[in-house]
Amino acid sequence: MLDSLFNPLTPNTFSRADGIILILLFLMFVAYIIQLSRKKDEEAEQMEPAFKNIFLIIFLLIGSIVCISLSSDVIVDNAVILAERLNISEKVITMILIVIGTSLPEMFMTISSARKKEFDMAIGNIIGTNIFNICIVLGLPIAIFGDLVLENFNLADITTVFLTSFLLFIFAKSERVVSKKEGIVMLGIFAAYYITMILG
Repeated sequence: MLDSLFNPLTPNTFSRADGIILILLFLMFVAYIIQLSRKKDEEAEQMEPAFKNIFLIIFLLIGSIVCISLSSDVIVDNAVILAERLNISEKVITMILIVIGTSLPEMFMTISSARKKEFDMAIGNIIGTNIFNICIVLGLPIAIFGDLVLENFNLADITTVFLTSFLLFIFAKSERVVSKKEGIVMLGIFAAYYITMILG
């Protein structure tokens, strides 16, 4: 994505080839998850499900997805209207209201998982969502519709992505616990990045 870093005469472009590479990476991730789940089959067989009715499980799952989708749309639509009435710039609308609004379902799911002591589910939700967003939500449309020139994308953005991903790995790897202090560090990076982008 940082083509200009290697060739100043070339604009930052997300090409169809880049999109295809991301899709292939996602398929590799899915293959890894399937392989991992097979190793957990014995443990899963010993666990008693909370609901034994498969139709009820499917109904609740689909209903939850629909509710999350509708609530996200309502949050985003009203946030945009509010921001426009307050004459806030498009960049601020996107970075604060749109991004945070669409991420609220993931945040509430993570909070719910943490309250139930399902920490693997909480971390898995975050990692899985980010991998899906980068590889499929970004990669698939580009692979279908072609190149996209990235006018406002720069080194600070990709550096922040790598830094936060690396820190999450370090925090989760050490004793397999993400502490409150480590959470505050992540919040600090988030605040610093947003302040820098908005003021810049």
